[in-house]
Amino acid sequence: MYTPKHFALDDPAQQQALIADYPFAQLITVDGDGLPHATYLPMLYWQGCLEIHMAKANPQWQHFQNGREVLCVFKGEHGYISPSWYPGAPNVPTWNYVVLQVYGSPRVIEDAGEKKAMMARLVAAMEAGFAEPWRMDLPEPYEQGMLSGIVTFEVEISRMEGKAKLSQNRKPEDLQGAINGLRATGRAEDARLADLMAASNAKSAAGVKAEMIPKPD
Repeated sequence: MYTPKHFALDDPAQQQALIADYPFAQLITVDGDGLPHATYLPMLYWQGCLEIHMAKANPQWQHFQNGREVLCVFKGEHGYISPSWYPGAPNVPTWNYVVLQVYGSPRVIEDAGEKKAMMARLVAAMEAGFAEPWRMDLPEPYEQGMLSGIVTFEVEISRMEGKAKLSQNRKPEDLQGAINGLRATGRAEDARLADLMAASNAKSAAGVKAEMIPKPD
């Protein structure tokens, strides 16, 4: 992924937070003929791996047998930036966004206990914010029927490449104009992107000021 240094999202804590906040990601594999395949699936970060499951009827999991790494793509906030929001001219439109690409080797989980534990962790993570979280306490025949219809697997992460393009390369007045323009659209997703841009650039500015403070030898 092309990532200029000022857009790099390389903090592991921020990368894991993006996975937790936007767990519905794209799994990309290549079949034996070299053709790409993609499926959107919920994913959970757990001890250096991504835990994932899909319908057993989906043939994509059979691509794991070719020994190639897979790619998982997470997409965070994103939105169109109009040049009309900048105080100066000329300018052109652009798109701000946060994305994370995760690469790794897949391993199918065969053990029944491990398979159930993986699904229980996903349920617990997704239900965590509810006042009365649903628990995976099901009649055994029903539970076994559901588990037998899916393939569970983990992707052992080899590397992660993140990018947060949030107008870090713009002048302060351009950045503020973009933030104001996003908030004026009235769309909730634009407001979230504006808040992220403001927070990210405030953090960057604070970091620059901290670097300017003389440090003892």
